[in-house]
Amino acid sequence: MLAFLRRRWFLAAITVVILCGVLAGHQGPAENLSRIRQFIRPSWLTAIVLFLMSLSLNSEHLLTSIRKPGPLILSLATNAILLPLVAWALLPLQLTPDFQVGLIIMASVPCTLCGASVWTRRAGGNDGISLMVTMITNGACFLTVPFWILLITSREIEFDRVEMVTKLFYAAMLPVVFGQILRLNSRVKQFADGITSKLGTVALVFVLLMVLLAAVQTGYGIKTSETGISFAAVAIVWISCIIVHVSGFFTNMFLGKTLRFHPRDQIASALAGSQKTLPIAVFVATDASMFGDAGIPSAVFPMLMFHTSQFFIDTILADRHREKYDTEEEAVPLEREEQPVSACEQ
Repeated sequence: MLAFLRRRWFLAAITVVILCGVLAGHQGPAENLSRIRQFIRPSWLTAIVLFLMSLSLNSEHLLTSIRKPGPLILSLATNAILLPLVAWALLPLQLTPDFQVGLIIMASVPCTLCGASVWTRRAGGNDGISLMVTMITNGACFLTVPFWILLITSREIEFDRVEMVTKLFYAAMLPVVFGQILRLNSRVKQFADGITSKLGTVALVFVLLMVLLAAVQTGYGIKTSETGISFAAVAIVWISCIIVHVSGFFTNMFLGKTLRFHPRDQIASALAGSQKTLPIAVFVATDASMFGDAGIPSAVFPMLMFHTSQFFIDTILADRHREKYDTEEEAVPLEREEQPVSACEQ
């Protein structure tokens, strides 16, 4: 049990935080949300998380994805185009307007900074692809996220486009760029590489704080919703989140096999292309200044469901791919086995 918790501590923690947060927001007084907002600032937490993860990204591995850009291009297309289109197609099924907006925001945000690399390494994939997808999608999110929200929801909800672009630029793009600039210093790079796992752990703790805010706001939104949120609405949006993620993963894997990408490139492209980041999604949904007085009180619920589901699903998919890949590696000629094992295989 202890070994399981050490490997899955984040999944266990995020489950507890979501349940406790929703319960506190639903049954507690409105002051609970106000107090939490005083201490948890989504913009600052987003910037801190992205900076910490950017500082731990080894950009030297990016060259491996540039030499053969096919898997990278496919992953970018899946993440930035296919997933928003799939979410768009599922909008008519949603029973609550807030869930519609939340689903679109979640599908529009960039690839997760820590998850893509962690699960790619777990699956024995090409880490250079996940790193490059992470860098590009997060660097361009201040343009892509407003584009999809404007294209899909502009008729149903009004938001300050300039405000959204500006805040995403400062909270998402600049921390990523700043982290990589600091890595140009050899001492900083050596220090960051030595504590990569610790940086990731600290970043995940900050993510949990954002999840707490999102969960409390979700519970409060459910309590104050004029139309009410039924079990059917929750079930449909949860299934929709899984469909968006899984469709992106398997479509990418199918195209990767069709185009005869290397198995390591296939799994890296599929994982990075189908994963989405929670901090930026929560930041967009909880920053009232972006959406004026309309607000989207329950829009964070699909984001929590998507983020939690993708980690559980990708753990299974990554382990299955690694087992299959290791089996195929055992079948290669003996002289191949005598070659040194690469970092991705360890």
